[in-house]
Amino acid sequence: MTDKMKKFQPETDLSFIGGGEAPDVITGLKHDLDGWREVLIPVSALLRWEQPYHPAILLGSITFFFSLIWLCDVSALTTISLVCLVIGILDFSVPYFGPTITGYKSWTSNEEYQFTRICENIAGFKSELYDSWQGFVSMRQDNSKMFFVLLMVALTFMAWIGNLVHNLLLTYIVVCLCLSLPGLQHNEMTRKYLQRGVNTLRKIQAILIKPKAQ
Repeated sequence: MTDKMKKFQPETDLSFIGGGEAPDVITGLKHDLDGWREVLIPVSALLRWEQPYHPAILLGSITFFFSLIWLCDVSALTTISLVCLVIGILDFSVPYFGPTITGYKSWTSNEEYQFTRICENIAGFKSELYDSWQGFVSMRQDNSKMFFVLLMVALTFMAWIGNLVHNLLLTYIVVCLCLSLPGLQHNEMTRKYLQRGVNTLRKIQAILIKPKAQ
């Protein structure tokens, strides 16, 4: 296995994706994203910060986009409409012009390997989101009082933050954090700085969603 292939080892364990259903999930994702496969490889490299200059490109692009919104001073509805318009244009044009833009004139086994790894990571992320949602549902059923208290505290805190920070700035911070997570994880920064906090949160979650004693 080449060094380039080793970079694309999945960061998420897929053993929890319904056992034998994992290959079907990945196959379905590969079929759905087939038109985007030439674009997903460089985008994945950018999000994972595989080059030292990738964080600057990523955060600079986000800053430029939000600066345009701030300078134009458009309404929220207009912003959402324009974003959806751009997404629609990209969704239509990328399958046609993706190979030309990215320079992938031929699709080799190495590119197929990278594309498969990307789909595996996406499938693992979707499964983690589903498991988290199921955990909240279980907490609501098994410990409804604690669920209500935590929900009210979280919503009150979010409302307080939203009142203190401008909506556009808050959205900018959230987008930067979300798009930086793959790079932080790939470079093991989250493991280095946040692992203790994550372990503590998982212990709290395990206690909160623990079924009531029969």
